Amino acid sequence: MKLSKHSKQRMRERTPFNSDERRKLFREALDYGLSIQQIEDKKLKHYVWSKSRYCKIKIYKGYMFLYSKNSHQLYTMYEIPERFKSGENGQKQPQKSGENGL
Repeated sequence: MKLSKHSKQRMRERTPFNSDERRKLFREALDYGLSIQQIEDKKLKHYVWSKSRYCKIKIYKGYMFLYSKNSHQLYTMYEIPERFKSGENGQKQPQKSGENGL
């Protein structure tokens, strides 16, 4: 489980969290995040697919994490646009208890 130099920079830019919180978010996304196959909303699935077709993708707590397919190295992360976060598209915010969702 590694963070690339690029992903560390992007997480600093794109989240309001401190270093420890970003690492925790990264680990939880890997363990509890939705894979692209688990996304129910077709528009969200298309959006996620358009960002990267060649990486392992996890969706967790309003963020999309792009990992190497061959390792657990995080390449980068994006915030999911608000139009997909509202819950109106059939997705739910994930709970820390391990429940997946957006």
